[in-house]
Amino acid sequence: MKFLMIKSNKQKQNLLFLILFLLILSIKFQFFLNIYIILKNKIETRMVSTYGYCYPFGYGFINEVYLKYDLNDYNLNTNNKNIAPTSNIFKFSFGNKKSHYEILINYRLGDLKKIKKKFNIVESNGDCHLIKYLYD
Repeated sequence: MKFLMIKSNKQKQNLLFLILFLLILSIKFQFFLNIYIILKNKIETRMVSTYGYCYPFGYGFINEVYLKYDLNDYNLNTNNKNIAPTSNIFKFSFGNKKSHYEILINYRLGDLKKIKKKFNIVESNGDCHLIKYLYD
């Protein structure tokens, strides 16, 4: 226990300053609230609250489609009309096969009519759609 013994007043001040500084940083960056949220909520709940069900990135819809149609062995192309970063990263894997399905995020029904290839709408929820291209 000799390593815990503080010998001078200067060391006491430094230790007090360090503890106070860490406490202020933890409050400023909401450390305690973030730990509580991580421990209380499951990963799926946190991902949907961050990336949205349909808007802005469509994580909830993408996850639901993969589970409902058992598409975990396939890489579905994901197009997001409003956001530049792609939502493919949520379920992409290098070992998976390419699919005839495509997920469209933030596409209104009028936007679907502008797609030149033939397709069927498999599932639609608000502005999120799962489509399957028809190949002759």
